[in-house]
Amino acid sequence: MAENKVIKSLLLPMKTSSVIVPNTAIAEIVSVEHVLPVNDAPSWMLGYLSWRRRSVPLLSFDAVQQGEPDFLTPSSKIAVLYSISDDETFPYMALLMQRAPKVINVTDDMIKQAGAEQNSGNVKLVLQNVVLNGETKADILDLKAVEATFKKAGY
Repeated sequence: MAENKVIKSLLLPMKTSSVIVPNTAIAEIVSVEHVLPVNDAPSWMLGYLSWRRRSVPLLSFDAVQQGEPDFLTPSSKIAVLYSISDDETFPYMALLMQRAPKVINVTDDMIKQAGAEQNSGNVKLVLQNVVLNGETKADILDLKAVEATFKKAGY
């Protein structure tokens, strides 16, 4: 019998959905402070987060996925993510959340692929739409796509 592997993860609450990210992809969860806006940026580029003496580009998942503008609010949180490439000039990227994330342990048994009727929006930054434990709809974040989005736009 195959072992049911547990992946410690965070469920990040976005405006239009929730996103699953492995715990190991998260450098830190921070409050919305010290975000410097970028002139003439696309709606998904919220600016640069000043974090640990670095400027980390901040992305709105909802603006990329749904084309809906997203705004920084006092209750918003930011997930600072590790880059997954070997590009030393791009070690971190950041993602805006609506509030603090929830820690979850994800197993294969918990994840059921969502049907087409549950697949909301396009899947530019999503590896898979899933339903956890038959009730919570979520998207598995494609970290390569997030990084590529920043790099393609020159950030």
